[in-house]
Amino acid sequence: MRARVPSTVMKNSTASERALTLVHEVLDVLQRAERAPDSPMNTFLTGEMRRKYRRAARRLRRHESQPRYRNLHSAEELAEIYERTARRDEMIEQALRDFQRLTLALGRVLEENDAEVKNAIGTFIDEAERLAKEHGPGSEAARQYWRLQWLGWFGQQWHARRRRPRLPGPMPPLSMDPSIEVRNYLTAAEILDSPPPGESVIAIPPEGSGSGRERAYIRIGLGKASWVGSFEIGHTKIGSISLMPDNKHLFVSAKGAGYIIDLKTHTLVEQIGTHVTFVWTDAPNTLLTVNHNGMSLESFDKNGRLWKTDTISSGGFREMSLEDGIIAGEARQGPGEGWVRFSVELATGEVRFGEAV
Repeated sequence: MRARVPSTVMKNSTASERALTLVHEVLDVLQRAERAPDSPMNTFLTGEMRRKYRRAARRLRRHESQPRYRNLHSAEELAEIYERTARRDEMIEQALRDFQRLTLALGRVLEENDAEVKNAIGTFIDEAERLAKEHGPGSEAARQYWRLQWLGWFGQQWHARRRRPRLPGPMPPLSMDPSIEVRNYLTAAEILDSPPPGESVIAIPPEGSGSGRERAYIRIGLGKASWVGSFEIGHTKIGSISLMPDNKHLFVSAKGAGYIIDLKTHTLVEQIGTHVTFVWTDAPNTLLTVNHNGMSLESFDKNGRLWKTDTISSGGFREMSLEDGIIAGEARQGPGEGWVRFSVELATGEVRFGEAV
């Protein structure tokens, strides 16, 4: 990061030197904000809130408290999120203060309408554009040129609102992927001992249409998105809630009973098995794969079901990975036969087996 230029140096500099120094400092501030830790929380924490979140993180790490929605995060994971969010928002808060101070100073220099200043900044921008093209997309030079373009846009907005007594600072995206918080908001789940008094409960499958197995009461979602379902359970101990890749449906596993639920109406679309043992989604949530009793796999993308394999294991998968359009892993074979490597083509669902391990 460039060191801040002392005020005595700034006073003795030419207008173009002062302007370029301030431009560099503003770009440094924007870069600093970009380097703030990422967090799935999109709420900005004030100083008082940051202290509360850090105290909560310490309690989680000492096992004095537990996450309410354990299907989303373990105690350690939630503590890390709280601490990372507090660090992020300290950095952003300081960056906003510096940005406002520097852009006000830059605006005063630019209002002098010095032709030398305009030429110097124009040359600086041209050189940044040349470096961005030379180094290509994704390079630091390309990011620096993008910051310059953003600063130019902000300058236009500032000029249009220059009579206002206070200037708004930029608020960088609080999460690199804001959809993560939305996903957590919709899929937080809590097992209830009984139906909550005064609340409607949606029976899935509807009463009288299931097999008569025991039901579990699950509250899904937070705040206004919250609802309670009475789910007929399956034959495993595994439960999970996932937002499906189309962002229109939830996948609910109620102790092994798999249900596809319409996100808006909370109604049952399809039931897929009663022995769900694992549900896996990739980081961008473009693929959801269901493990049926450790014997077969079923995958969904944004367009719906991709495929369901025949039985490819006698009861277990391990070392699962996704790369280059292929799900790969190891499948258990019959008694005494150990494990064998396998792969599934995402596009076709074709299964191939490799050597034993």
